[in-house]
Amino acid sequence: MNPLHAGQTRPYRIGAGVRSDDPAPFSALADMAASGRIDHIQLLLIPGPEGLFRERLDAVASSGVPVIVHAPHHGQGVNPCDPGAALHGRDHAAAAAWTERAMNQTYETADRTGSPFIVLHPGTYRRGTREDAITRIRDFLDDNRDRRILLENLPEVYDGSLFIGTTAAELRRIGQGRVRGYCLDFAHLYCAANACGRSFLRELAAFDTLRVAFCHLSNTRSGSMRDEHLALDHPEGGLDFSAVMAFLRRRPRVQTSLEYKENDPAVYDRQLRVFDAIYRKFASPGAPRPPGRPQRAKVRRKRRC
Repeated sequence: MNPLHAGQTRPYRIGAGVRSDDPAPFSALADMAASGRIDHIQLLLIPGPEGLFRERLDAVASSGVPVIVHAPHHGQGVNPCDPGAALHGRDHAAAAAWTERAMNQTYETADRTGSPFIVLHPGTYRRGTREDAITRIRDFLDDNRDRRILLENLPEVYDGSLFIGTTAAELRRIGQGRVRGYCLDFAHLYCAANACGRSFLRELAAFDTLRVAFCHLSNTRSGSMRDEHLALDHPEGGLDFSAVMAFLRRRPRVQTSLEYKENDPAVYDRQLRVFDAIYRKFASPGAPRPPGRPQRAKVRRKRRC
């Protein structure tokens, strides 16, 4: 088993994300976990040849570090709501076979590491309508009944691609009766709210109706709809940390994974300190509280979603 040990001097549970194909950062983060600085390592599985996959998995599993597995997503050619959309030039059968192989490696990684969760992106779609994509991801979840799967919310758009599962209501439609929980990515939610002209605070409040079992955190440029995985203290960042930290304080046992595109332990070393400062700032007496929800008339819609 892989119990997620809790930091004894921290009022929150925190971790960091790395790719499975880069063992050096994993080793450095494993040292942070051993010293109690982080509570888990989120491992984004990068599918590969069976021999190389098992070699890497043996090293991770033997480390004894608490791991949370993130399934491959469209960037690795795994896109449950429209398999062919992530593998240009391949036919549907080839895309489905790649997805099955990648998910089998995901399940094996979760089995070997004792991961309590498997974070899954609903995906992007090119074929058919949004409703068609929702039907396909539901069918995928019906065929992949694993109690560890958590559906993660996604930004509305990225590089011209449209995504599903961008709001609490849509995630519930997809996952109800099929998954036991959800992963809330705060930056994704902020980008989706900006893309559709919705209130981030209202969208965040809607997640109170879901079983949020895990969270992702990075920053995004103020007003942007593009997810960039920026540092928490980025000078152009716009994420409302008073609201984010209030959400996390109400869920002290829910773990949060910091996610950055730099697969660099030094980045996480610094960002762990930044997170701690932000958390304590908004937890202290007299700290600013999240503003109330804006009136509907004050919300300017940029596009219809």
